[in-house]
Amino acid sequence: MFTNDYQSERVNVERSAVRSVTAANAQVDRSMVQRLTSDALSANQSVIGIANASTIELKGSSAGVAAADYVRIEDGRVFLLLAPRVNGNLQAVLTIPAAFAFGAGYYIARRLLGAAFSRKDS
Repeated sequence: MFTNDYQSERVNVERSAVRSVTAANAQVDRSMVQRLTSDALSANQSVIGIANASTIELKGSSAGVAAADYVRIEDGRVFLLLAPRVNGNLQAVLTIPAAFAFGAGYYIARRLLGAAFSRKDS
């Protein structure tokens, strides 16, 4: 089943593909959701593009971007994780400290290369 949007107080999505979900409580099971906004999200064996919630619980699921006050993950993957409190077994590709480290490394490398090339021109 493919559906564009769901908006409700409580949404249960099972074995579906949904473009957008906006709900106070969302439960996603074996589904794909492109964009999800909720107070509480619980996902099991699902893929979520962008998840924005107060509390996110992922079990065997993946998310591109997860932004929440609290994230609990069991055997899940997240590309970009924006959360002050995280619990569970997770594989994050890019976290806030890693993003700052990449930014600082890029800045330093650019300054060093700029200084090296400006000395050659003199």
